[in-house]
Amino acid sequence: MSHAVETFFEAWGDPNPDTRAATLRAILPTELYYLDPRTSDALTDIDALIGYIAMYTEYAPGASARVVNLSTTGSTQRATVEFAMADGMKQFGQYFIEPDDQSRPARMTGFVGLGEPE
Repeated sequence: MSHAVETFFEAWGDPNPDTRAATLRAILPTELYYLDPRTSDALTDIDALIGYIAMYTEYAPGASARVVNLSTTGSTQRATVEFAMADGMKQFGQYFIEPDDQSRPARMTGFVGLGEPE
């Protein structure tokens, strides 16, 4: 699943909607669960998630996302992701990712930041 997780976030920076969607369809199940602080509700199918990621590339041209750390406990992975804007501004987030029975990322829950104590 590690490769699929890395590929999932790399796709966020693909400016071509056709290749981005094809990449995501190749690594994700059609039914899934995706939630982060910017989604109003969980996204539960691949088309909704592809549309959500398209908004990121549309509203932040030249931006990218990449996994900078990945750890595993049991079958759950924790990914630290760097979101970088074209102007150099960066934001980090963490995602907890559970696989389906084919080792595809099927349940993803994201958080802003790295969980630093206040």
